[in-house]
Amino acid sequence: MAAFVLAAVDGSPESLAAAGWAADEAVRRGLRLRLVHAWPWPQHAAPGLPGVSEVRGRVVGALANAAQRLRADHPGLEVDAALMDEHAPAGVAAAAASAELVVLGRAGRHLGPVTRAVIRGVRCPVVVVPDG
Repeated sequence: MAAFVLAAVDGSPESLAAAGWAADEAVRRGLRLRLVHAWPWPQHAAPGLPGVSEVRGRVVGALANAAQRLRADHPGLEVDAALMDEHAPAGVAAAAASAELVVLGRAGRHLGPVTRAVIRGVRCPVVVVPDG
């Protein structure tokens, strides 16, 4: 598998900004970009909430839209997206096994527990892009 830059995307403005930064870096390095969203999908939704397939479809659509926007903003950049059926730290770490760089977004002044767990779980460099 060819080397790539990995960006974890959860749909937040911070993660989408980090994905944009990751795309810029992938272009600079001459690498492809992989977007991932990791979440352990339940078998059934709780009463009164949207169905699992509906929510999963929204996430797949959001990943596809992010990938499409990044391709448009970075002509020639190869972008793919994957949905991981694992908790975020483990899913991102698994996806990053052959990544050259992992890029995460950050809201606020401090690193959250998921970001800290991802940093501990990967072997490549990690860039945390602050909000704003």
